[in-house]
Amino acid sequence: MVLQLSTKQPTERLCGFESLTFRYSNLIPVTTMILLLGDIHGDTNVLKKAVHTANDVGAEALIQVGDFGMFKKSEPAFREAIKYNSVPIYFIEGNHDDCQRWIQLREVTRIWEDRNLFYVPRGTVMEIDGRMIAFMGGAASIDKATRLHEGWHWDQYENIDPSEVLRLFENAKDKTIDVLITHDTPTSVTKAHFDDSAKLWFGVGKDWHDHNMDVIQTIWDKLGNPQIYCGHMHRSVIGPNYRILNIDELLAI
Repeated sequence: MVLQLSTKQPTERLCGFESLTFRYSNLIPVTTMILLLGDIHGDTNVLKKAVHTANDVGAEALIQVGDFGMFKKSEPAFREAIKYNSVPIYFIEGNHDDCQRWIQLREVTRIWEDRNLFYVPRGTVMEIDGRMIAFMGGAASIDKATRLHEGWHWDQYENIDPSEVLRLFENAKDKTIDVLITHDTPTSVTKAHFDDSAKLWFGVGKDWHDHNMDVIQTIWDKLGNPQIYCGHMHRSVIGPNYRILNIDELLAI
């Protein structure tokens, strides 16, 4: 009898996280796992808890789905949070990240030699825990006007570039993608679960649309609609072949 992720069983709280849920099954042997972490927006206390949990359960990897929130000035806090860690930590960038810095990197890159932290570029395809995983960071900021007005960080490179989509398809050629990890959500999923209230809240008008969602939809469709995990929307959503992680949510897959 082994542990396997379930989206139908009651949620357990583990180390302060909203969701780390399993079910017992004797049908599919699952001896290892990957942990996914939702948007943390630079909260290194959340990261530290996630790292502790990943090491405690023996995870193969901890993957953060964007809006990691690590900037040059906050690097010391991030280094401290992952100081005692043997599990590889991978992150993609969201719209509230230092995109200009990260998009310069075209290969999976270890940030520091003495820490297991890796940036995963847009369009990467890599095998983790026996699963072929495709990655695509990036999203549009619905709060762009507010950020510019208040002098907060906004990055002109937050949106997905067509060359990054081509890179993903090239890297996925002749491969079966088991999992797609993105920051933004596909258009169809967004329309099924979200209304225009956020647009009204941020004053962008009902016609505002994040075109990156269309890009993610195209990628997802062309890959055959594998299981997709996203962040960005700050709400937990569960579907038949999609999952949106809430802020700070930790999920085992």
